[in-house]
Amino acid sequence: MLALWPDTRVILDRITNRDQLTFAQYAHRTTQRLVDDRFIAIGDAWHSASPQLGQGANMALLDAWSLSRGLEEGRTLAEGLRLATSWRRDHVGLYQWVTALFTPLYQSDKAWHAALRDHLLAPVSGIWPAAQIQAQLMSGLFGFPLAPLGLNLPDYEALLASSSSASSSTMSAIASSLSHS
Repeated sequence: MLALWPDTRVILDRITNRDQLTFAQYAHRTTQRLVDDRFIAIGDAWHSASPQLGQGANMALLDAWSLSRGLEEGRTLAEGLRLATSWRRDHVGLYQWVTALFTPLYQSDKAWHAALRDHLLAPVSGIWPAAQIQAQLMSGLFGFPLAPLGLNLPDYEALLASSSSASSSTMSAIASSLSHS
């Protein structure tokens, strides 16, 4: 760790034995009973997963938006809750499947998992269409979650034009990856 990030020395020097560490364990859980009379599970309460795709907050925000729209459009509370879950169910299922598929490659002690990840997935991720799929996965846009919620993709070119603090080439690459995949 120190070779990769020397600034961590101040923290790492404080660790004197293994008991001072907490090892992360991840589980994929999908609540089957999402809705009750006056209750709905959203975010990790509905669909917890390992963090390698970095989508926990995004998924929870989409769930919350869906709930808001469902309550607004439903004629009754029950219908609003049903709408909210129906708009999100496919996207949630897709991300649960993808994270379950990739978790062993990122969270395993097995050498062949790391070899597969590092020597096959890493090089392939730079080739079309893998690069576009990866960009969609990491942005939360894989599976087209916005349309059922009445949302549109941001205008990345307009964001690029108005952004004075971000690197132009970085924003352009992101915009190209997301809008052409």
